[in-house]
Amino acid sequence: MKNIARPHQSTLYLLTCALFMVFTIFNPFKLYAQNFDIILNATDDATLYESSQGNIANSKGQYIFIGKTNNGDLRRTLIRFNLGTEIPSDATIDSVFLSLSMNKTQNAAQDLRIYPVLGAWAEGSSDASANEGKGTSATEGDPTWTYRVYPDTLWNNEGGDIGEEILFEGSIQGSGSYSLKGTDDFITLFDQWRKGDMPNYGVMLIGNEDSQNRSSKRFASSQFSGSANRPGLTVYGTYNNSTNSEEEAKLQKMSFSLAPNYPNPFNPSTNIAFTLAQAERVELTVYNQLGMPVQKLLQEYRNAGTHSILFDAANLPSGLYFYQLKTSNGTLTRSMSLIK
Repeated sequence: MKNIARPHQSTLYLLTCALFMVFTIFNPFKLYAQNFDIILNATDDATLYESSQGNIANSKGQYIFIGKTNNGDLRRTLIRFNLGTEIPSDATIDSVFLSLSMNKTQNAAQDLRIYPVLGAWAEGSSDASANEGKGTSATEGDPTWTYRVYPDTLWNNEGGDIGEEILFEGSIQGSGSYSLKGTDDFITLFDQWRKGDMPNYGVMLIGNEDSQNRSSKRFASSQFSGSANRPGLTVYGTYNNSTNSEEEAKLQKMSFSLAPNYPNPFNPSTNIAFTLAQAERVELTVYNQLGMPVQKLLQEYRNAGTHSILFDAANLPSGLYFYQLKTSNGTLTRSMSLIK
């Protein structure tokens, strides 16, 4: 009986998949009407440079830093994101990804951990020159190693006041784009921020500070000339008010979209589709769950419309992977599972 049932099960499975694909292509909004993915941009960021005087800063530079300098001094980064009004208060947040673009690095891979900031800080007007690695003289309103707001308001602890919860973490090494998945603690904090239950003091990026060697990592800041490289949060969630479809439609990002890969889970290949509202240069990259790039699928100019790319993972181990689409309008990230 089992040998007879298998062909029928296979035919039914293929028919179901075919109907799913047709419905997705010709009526995608009805299928995903209650889901959303929204990109939130960083509004403020600044590097804290270790200094006993607390008079070194960099609020308006094009770069942000973590790790040790050539002299062994530490650097940490503050980032705060604009929560906007696009996400309804009753929406359910499913996952959040932090996008960072590293453009300069020293030495081997290291862990990056991100914690909640516990005190209010302000972005001043200091703007370091050249590579910005040494910072510049602090101006009024800057955050520094010892001041939340220079030169009047101190941190309780040098290097900034942070919580114990790890909000994001991952291993970083070479230059390129990284996408870190937020922990459950971050989703809880994010909900508290947007509902007004907790003030939004942002997050702090901390690298390997125990290293005996230089461990400097430099990322694009919110002031970076290329907007696609700036820090961003991609928020995935579900609208809970099913009657508000007209408003939901307005909130859909019309500039570009990234569809769920098909099939998923997959072995060893899957199709990744995306849609562009305008002709532009795009990048499509696959990352492992540590945030390391494993394959560049696309890096070229594409016309407006829907495009599909085949991802072959025959040489990769089973596990969770992320694929990220980067355009001039921002970055979108989705997850997929390879099961061998």
